[in-house]
Amino acid sequence: MKMIKDERGQLHTIEGLAAALLMISTVFFVTQGVTVITPQTGLSLDVQLKQSGSDALVVLDTEYQKDGILLKRYVAAWDGTEANVTYPVPKSIDVNSSYFGNASGNGLNHTLSVLLPKDVVYNVDFVFWDKNDNFMNTSHVIMKGYPPDDSIAVSQLVTLHHNEYKYKLSDYWNNIITDETDAKVVEVRLILWHV
Repeated sequence: MKMIKDERGQLHTIEGLAAALLMISTVFFVTQGVTVITPQTGLSLDVQLKQSGSDALVVLDTEYQKDGILLKRYVAAWDGTEANVTYPVPKSIDVNSSYFGNASGNGLNHTLSVLLPKDVVYNVDFVFWDKNDNFMNTSHVIMKGYPPDDSIAVSQLVTLHHNEYKYKLSDYWNNIITDETDAKVVEVRLILWHV
């Protein structure tokens, strides 16, 4: 048998591989520049809402060199006054109304309104164990409306001690936290929903 010394087949193979590589890289670069828009499902909106609420509480619970922990400052300053809400709670409440309780609620309300998206409505509750009356106390600090069934709740725990040197406890907390070794754990519950 005689071998034919023809190199045209090798050249066609190299050309084919180069063309395939060129087409693959072109498709790659075109798809990298295209924005894929997916429809928003209820579940993805809930996840975004929960993430926004959690982020807001984490920012408030971060210690700043000058101000300390803002969330702890707001809870420590709370005087036990609940938001003035008539029941049943209206579907929406005027933001400038007197439904926010005391100055601590107003400060917390202002900070949350800056941290959360504009299309989000929220309520804030403080939940803690009342050892004097032996029950779980839920106090509505900020009420902006009646939360729908698809509302999301996120929370952050704040611990108050009898002798807080950085945070001035209100008379309300001083009456509850009486012992040097006593501490009060308060759950700051943020209920969020879209409008």
